[in-house]
Amino acid sequence: MPAFKKHFLFNRKYFVMSIFRGAVDDPLMEVTFGQLLDDTAARWPDREAYVFKKTGQRVTYADLQKKASKLAAGLKAIGTTRGDVVAWLFEYRPEWVYLYFAVAKLGAIAFPLKEERLGRNVEVMYYALKKAGVKILIMGDISGVDQTDDTIPYLCSLFPEVKTVGPGMLQIKRLPTLTSVVLLESKEAVTGVYTLEEVERMGNDDKLLVEVRTLQDQLSCHDTFRLLLTSGSTGHPKCAEQSMYSLYNNICFKNKALRMPNKGTVLHPCLLWFDVMWPFVAGFTIVVPANRCFSSSEILKTMQEERCHSIVSLYVKECHRLLHDPHLGDYDLSSLERVIVGGNVTPKSLLDRAAKVLPNAKISVNYGATEFISVAVSAVDMTGEGRGSTVGKIFPHTEVQLVDKDGQVVPLGHEGELWVRGHSVFKGYRGDAEKTSKAMTTDGFYKTGDVCILDENGVLKIVGRVSDMIIRDGYNVYPAAAESPLLKHPKVYDVRVTGVPDPISVEEVCACVILKEGQTTDSQELKKFCAEIEMVPIDRPGYLVFMDAFPLTSTQCKVDRKRLRLIAMEKLGLKEEA
Repeated sequence: MPAFKKHFLFNRKYFVMSIFRGAVDDPLMEVTFGQLLDDTAARWPDREAYVFKKTGQRVTYADLQKKASKLAAGLKAIGTTRGDVVAWLFEYRPEWVYLYFAVAKLGAIAFPLKEERLGRNVEVMYYALKKAGVKILIMGDISGVDQTDDTIPYLCSLFPEVKTVGPGMLQIKRLPTLTSVVLLESKEAVTGVYTLEEVERMGNDDKLLVEVRTLQDQLSCHDTFRLLLTSGSTGHPKCAEQSMYSLYNNICFKNKALRMPNKGTVLHPCLLWFDVMWPFVAGFTIVVPANRCFSSSEILKTMQEERCHSIVSLYVKECHRLLHDPHLGDYDLSSLERVIVGGNVTPKSLLDRAAKVLPNAKISVNYGATEFISVAVSAVDMTGEGRGSTVGKIFPHTEVQLVDKDGQVVPLGHEGELWVRGHSVFKGYRGDAEKTSKAMTTDGFYKTGDVCILDENGVLKIVGRVSDMIIRDGYNVYPAAAESPLLKHPKVYDVRVTGVPDPISVEEVCACVILKEGQTTDSQELKKFCAEIEMVPIDRPGYLVFMDAFPLTSTQCKVDRKRLRLIAMEKLGLKEEA
């Protein structure tokens, strides 16, 4: 039986509690990415694994195995050993994938970074590299950072020491673990760095290549393999540790739940570091439309040219932009069968829009986070009002429970914070035992902070966030309850709801609204709209403020609701009560 339920007697009534364990019919697999690459290259040597449209490069499994093995040997030549952290900061291009598997072959730890999330903030950059204990840093494609024109000025502003020492001999007090910096390519000489071409040449050594092959049998899929920065709402981001075991099994269950075809092409615009091994599980080809920030036109053109049957891991915002692109109808998208949106709550209005403009494609929501990758996906054939907030059935080998503010399990069908335990849960925050202990229970459950409702079939519905909850007149108001209805207004592009201080209600609901281009409206029109659609009165916003953009967290991934609250208070002229 997949479900694990407990019954409690209360006031002479039995209640089924919100505890669920996914099916265990499919076994969990133990495999390293080095083994996975070697086995797949032997099986499908000439099949394309990745296509990078911007550079025009098409990478087969045989290409990837050859490049990754040589690069692994080269990294070993400059001192990379098992357990060392290798970070890279550059746009999506084939070297991004080569590095991922090269690091795996060494038993080292991958730490992929993104310029738009990190590279523009030098202090956060230092903090992240130090927290992770980075030994090797590979950089390239850096532009427009602190008014520099390319990678080298930015590099020298970060590490002036590279001008004075030889490659592999860095000694930086602020980053004591960092020994080597590698540039993807360089048009000018810098004393203390390698180029990737030099590292690859070192990897031509037959002895090193044999050592890399021999090492494969000594590695464990349970070791930490990857670090990812979280989107902390205050202060510096945390650094989550994940294993190959978690990543591989999670992608297997996600692939099966989505019923992905085992051939053809899949467009993947943004979250490649989560899904880089997906082609090895499913057999399809991942197509990356752009190196950095992508546009709707690039996605549409790529889908048409490559005849993609799926789009995976779109953020809600990108999905909205795509579905409302005025040129959507100009492209032949007849090959498109499904669109997978990453995150949690996807507005029903967006799903309705997709059904209208992409009638042959089904939309699924992949619910996950950095700390637990994915735990559910919505069924492609789901209909009705539940589609927007329902994120699907719990994955196999995953346990969940919903608890109240005291950590007690709530009855089935009641709201509670989602706690998750299982193979996909992260190992902890690197270098942050205190933060890890706050996020995890002693018996291994991760506290997601998401307020959910669970039904008897293990289907999960997202209600809101614990930390975002607004207490208005003694009632709990979750932002999603106000955001989803407002998004139905034809002039509204995006909306985030926050609580602002109120002397009578303790907190008042404030909706921060971004309008569609060229549209105008006012608070009265939107409040009238809320009444016309019979929005629950306690959820209706007392204040509405209009913005051009929302503030983001330090990793530029999520809306910073704490800062949003302060901005709204400033616009409204409100202050905290003494």
